[in-house]
Amino acid sequence: MSDDAITRTDSPAPALGRIVALLALAVALVALPFIVKAIGQPALVPLATRVLIYAIAAASLNLALGFGGMVSFGHAAFFGIGGYAVGILSAEGIQSGWVQWPVALAVSILWAALVGALSLRTRGVYFIMITLAFAQLVYYLASGLEGYGGDDGLNISRSRFGGLIDLRDKASFYWLCFALLCASLWFCGRLAQSRFGAVLRGARSNELRMQALGFPVFRYRLVACIIAGAFGGLAGILLANEGAYVSPAM
Repeated sequence: MSDDAITRTDSPAPALGRIVALLALAVALVALPFIVKAIGQPALVPLATRVLIYAIAAASLNLALGFGGMVSFGHAAFFGIGGYAVGILSAEGIQSGWVQWPVALAVSILWAALVGALSLRTRGVYFIMITLAFAQLVYYLASGLEGYGGDDGLNISRSRFGGLIDLRDKASFYWLCFALLCASLWFCGRLAQSRFGAVLRGARSNELRMQALGFPVFRYRLVACIIAGAFGGLAGILLANEGAYVSPAM
């Protein structure tokens, strides 16, 4: 038997092993609330929930930094904007998640579009410092909101979805975060394998060549920033609901 035949015969095994490992991990994560309850450690559920939320934020940053090569020091701003949008609406008596979450995502998207449109006109350390400056702007704005806690932060009520899901239940909220993480990873993975993702990776390697090929690199990067900002805002929404609290530290 030739070496090529051996390679073709053996190649499906690693892929199959990876699928089995991912399925086993998924089953373990789904069953985690039951497992920690059985071992008498229910406090691990909120910890695991936070891990899932930060994983969503990391996936959103990876879209801009990993695939697009855009080194942003201001990504935490989207995280905070999503949380504060939910917190301010809650403080004003709007408790419905059907209103809070779309508004928070819309504000995150608008801020990402604004920051991206301005900062993407620069390169290198200038891009890094502009994104950091915008993040500091959001931080000091949140600190100055005396009506919403200022530096001390703001206690909020968790979003309500009309009986569809109770975010006060730790296990239910954990499963919601897990489902949203899976959806985020699937979306980012599909995007990375698409033509859009190929252009982003190409621009990261050689921007001038991609422009010479006729690709509007600025538009692709701006869209990537907006998508990353939306997922960052989603992570902030979830963290605000997980702790029922928002603060400039977000």
